Amino acid sequence: MLNLWNGICGCANTGMKTSDCSSALPLCNARSGRRLKVACIEGGRRLCARMASMGIYPGVEMEVLCSGCGSPCLVRVHGGTLSLGAGVSEKIMVTSA
Repeated sequence: MLNLWNGICGCANTGMKTSDCSSALPLCNARSGRRLKVACIEGGRRLCARMASMGIYPGVEMEVLCSGCGSPCLVRVHGGTLSLGAGVSEKIMVTSA
C-alpha cells in the first residue's frame, strides 16, 4: 500500500523527469478557461488521499473555471465542479493538456 502513495505524492515519486516538474505551475496561477493536466501533487499522504478521493491525481485532465492566488479555485474534473482552497491549489502542479 505504501508504494501506491509514493506513486501519487510529490514530483520526485511520480516517475516524472525533474525538468517536466519544473515546467509545471501551481493550479492557482493558471488562467481561467484552460484545460490542464495534473503533473503532481506536492503534499503529504493526507492531501494526496483527499485529492484522489475527489478524482484529482497525476495524469488527470481538468478545466479551470475560476482561479487566483489567495482565493478559492473552481475546477471541473470528471464532469463535476470542485472548489479548492488557495493553499491546496498551490500544491497541485499542472501543465497544458
